[in-house]
Amino acid sequence: MPVAIHATEKALFKVFSNDFAFFIPAYQRPYAWTKDQASDLLNDLLSFLGNDSEVIADTNPYFLGSIVLIKSEDAPKADVVDGQQRLTTLTVLLAVLRSASHR
Repeated sequence: MPVAIHATEKALFKVFSNDFAFFIPAYQRPYAWTKDQASDLLNDLLSFLGNDSEVIADTNPYFLGSIVLIKSEDAPKADVVDGQQRLTTLTVLLAVLRSASHR
């Protein structure tokens, strides 16, 4: 019996909630982004946000690129199929921001 596949768009805050627990399958290549690629991503995000006079909730959505996960509806485990470099970099960035906010 074929398995039905459907795609859904998720807000970043939802992807980084307890609803998702990322698992990197063995077939994925190791993390390889350098400081340059991570810096480009951060600069893109900061450029999109612009100045701090606009409320973030009022800004247009920002497309980060596709992140493909395989996940069942009833469990948080999500296999990362595509977008691992970006997802890992965003995870590190969010961890740094969280750590800096606790100082």
